[in-house]
Amino acid sequence: MQVLRPFIRLMQRHLKWVLLGMLCGLLTLLASIGLLTLSGWFISATALAGVTLAGAQAFNYFTPGAGVRGFAILRTAGRYFERITTHEATFRLLAQLRTWFYTRLEALGPAHLQRYRAADLLNRLVADVDALDNLYLRVLAPTLIAALVGILGSLFLLLFSVPVAMIVAAGLLVAGAGVPLLANCLGRRLGRRQVELTAALRVDLIGLVQGLADLKIYGGTDRVVAQVQKTERRLYSIQRRMALLSGFTTGLMTLVSGVAAVLVLMLGVVLVQQHMIEPAQLALLVFCTLALFEAVAPLPLAYQYLGKTVAAAERLQEVAAARPEIEFPETETHIPIPGSLTFDQIFFRYAPDASWALQEFSLRLEPGERVLVLGHTGSGKSTLLNLLARFHEPTKGRVLLGGVAVDQYTEAQLREQVSTLSQPVELFAGSVADNLRLGSALADDEHLLAALAAVSLVSELGAAPLEYQVGESGSRLSGGQRKRLALARAMLRPAPVLWLDEPTEGLDAATEAEVMQNLFDQCAGRTLVVISHHLQMADHFDRVAMLDSGRLVEQGSPAVLAADPQSRFSELRML
Repeated sequence: MQVLRPFIRLMQRHLKWVLLGMLCGLLTLLASIGLLTLSGWFISATALAGVTLAGAQAFNYFTPGAGVRGFAILRTAGRYFERITTHEATFRLLAQLRTWFYTRLEALGPAHLQRYRAADLLNRLVADVDALDNLYLRVLAPTLIAALVGILGSLFLLLFSVPVAMIVAAGLLVAGAGVPLLANCLGRRLGRRQVELTAALRVDLIGLVQGLADLKIYGGTDRVVAQVQKTERRLYSIQRRMALLSGFTTGLMTLVSGVAAVLVLMLGVVLVQQHMIEPAQLALLVFCTLALFEAVAPLPLAYQYLGKTVAAAERLQEVAAARPEIEFPETETHIPIPGSLTFDQIFFRYAPDASWALQEFSLRLEPGERVLVLGHTGSGKSTLLNLLARFHEPTKGRVLLGGVAVDQYTEAQLREQVSTLSQPVELFAGSVADNLRLGSALADDEHLLAALAAVSLVSELGAAPLEYQVGESGSRLSGGQRKRLALARAMLRPAPVLWLDEPTEGLDAATEAEVMQNLFDQCAGRTLVVISHHLQMADHFDRVAMLDSGRLVEQGSPAVLAADPQSRFSELRML
């Protein structure tokens, strides 16, 4: 239960709603108990009073009748406001939990998050957070309310008979503590397994949907569907066993409450015979006993699924408690040479047992210089950006930006120095303007349209290009359009270094030439690094750097390299 403490502490921010919900729940339950108890006495007393004419005339029907109506109205109103307040508190808590979890998730950075599948992180953010609604809505609040009601009910019964109060208290203890404890023991492993299978099913389904096209092409759909169905059957089996357990504990609760009511009835008959209580009070005791067990009725189901809640909390804490592998200083640093960039004797690999992604890599860029970095897939080109952005730390060597090591920058300051176009492109559901303003939040429509014009995208997006909805992950755009929109976003960001990974991928030769020329014109004075594996527009760069297997094998101006028949660059131009 230790793992639940951080989530309980998060309730302090919404303590007013939590307490208000508990108060409404307590009043509702007391009104329900009062209604049933008073009704039992009222019916019995009315029947007994009607035996004689004098008794019927003397009996006060109005006061208990008003009490019955009052309890009924209070229960109805209390139930309504209890639903509003408890759900308001729960939804606020869940929203806070998602923000809390995402804040810790984002701080970990790619170096740590690459250990998890995206679908698994999504499941933790959605399903595991949702599972925690059981903590407040079904465990904490009902448990406290049941304890208060049990104490108040037992004290009320003490006014009539100590043995009756003891019987009811013992029954409530068994039903409110023993049965929930049994349900928790029997359901703990099943609940944990349910969380694991739910996560596995979500991962399998997302993988199936995302890879459906390739699975269709290569004939792997049936195999993956069979795997999903297998996971689904195992989840259904767990859910069926949980349902049977729910039925078992419900039966136990009915048995305990029934035994308590029968014992109270038997003892009450003796008390009536001994003239220790009035005959009408016998019905009061029995109905009050049955009503009090309503307070503990929800607890077995709540504690049965507590194992699921604990498992979800552990999965969230596994990520949230992790320390970021990359930590940024809190104080901004002075930048002596804005726009300069240096990779100094870099060695890097993504895992201790992996091959080197970069080896002895050194490259220096002066402010305003244009450099084309060439290399085949897997040569280490994208790794350079990962190190520059501090998604990873070099195994050996230093990366300097503006004449300062990148580990001296605050995160915000480092992000201000570099504008990037990554591969693959990341777009978000919304309008073109929404996606562009991620690069420059204060840019007006005129600047946004100018950025779209620079990448030859205005005419392709209709009469209102800024309002065009790109769809989830840019699904309404072609590959080339997605690339150009992301390029326009990168160009909008006023950073001294512009780092572009395959900016013209998916474009025809004419469009590529037009876009690159506009890029050179608009980014004059900014340090420009273009990552590519082909040579189009190479002559427009100040320098070309060639990578192979993580090593810098040659660098120089395009004209000098092209004139050397032994250079790799010259060999590529001949192909």
